[in-house]
Amino acid sequence: MFTVADARRCAVDLFMQSAILKTQPRSSLTLDADVLLQHFLNKPRAWLFAHDDTDISPIRKAFCAAVERRCTGLPVAYITGEKDFWGLPFHVSPDVLIPKPDTELLVERSLAIIREKAAALLPEQNLFILDPCTGSGCVAISILHTLEAENIRNLCCIAADISPAALAIARLNAERLLSAETQTRLHIIEGDMRTLPETIARFEESLSSSSLISKPTLFDLIAANPPYVPSALTQELLKDGRNEPALALDGGSDGLDFIRILTNNTCTVLNCNGVLLSEVGEYHAQAASKLFETAGFSDVRVHQDLASQDRLIEGVF
Repeated sequence: MFTVADARRCAVDLFMQSAILKTQPRSSLTLDADVLLQHFLNKPRAWLFAHDDTDISPIRKAFCAAVERRCTGLPVAYITGEKDFWGLPFHVSPDVLIPKPDTELLVERSLAIIREKAAALLPEQNLFILDPCTGSGCVAISILHTLEAENIRNLCCIAADISPAALAIARLNAERLLSAETQTRLHIIEGDMRTLPETIARFEESLSSSSLISKPTLFDLIAANPPYVPSALTQELLKDGRNEPALALDGGSDGLDFIRILTNNTCTVLNCNGVLLSEVGEYHAQAASKLFETAGFSDVRVHQDLASQDRLIEGVF
């Protein structure tokens, strides 16, 4: 017999013996065990508490294998293949970053800007939104999912990424989480933000017969979560076995390489009064805001996350 209580106790004991996990709080390790149990049992966490003497022997082998993988540092989200973000269950794999709660600030601020701009549109007008580092698609899809519920539909969103594997994950999430009608307003494309104008030009050519896309495509909002971790810190972070793609983390020696690219390149594809939002690290937010100002953005603001850390830069072109 192998009960829920046995599984939780066994998992936490093994986690505490792991060289990588043993410094984490016991509460965090218990949560990891519970999330794995929820995954294999398809039950909410409250059910675990109410059924701690239930025999779960049929899942013992799979659960113990997952616990062993977690002991190597592999995140629970990569083991279960799913991570909640903005109240939605996103599929994830080591091909994409695991969506972080901090990034919900980017979605929140994007929605506020879109609502304000949409209210001023004429019936025949559309808003154009760009997510240039889409990864799992969590930012673009969360925005569109929310706007669909609010019946704001006069917009087109382009989600781009340099990684074909990441784009496959984003397309899967769009199919799982968006209605067929909303999916028609999301275009997931391969593109390099370092050559953003060329990427957009190729996209325009592929939609030359579309009545929705005008030429040239200028965006009302660019919502970016670019690689912004300094290279040395990226290598240090990846030592814990998290297995996240360095491509999506490494922002160069000071973490600002892609912020510089964004502020310099997006000016050519933003509408008048278009807004650029970029997530940044708290350790270089002030330097990032100066890059916005140097590139000609006005009304540059730094927004803080729930932990009161500088997390998001906003500028108007």
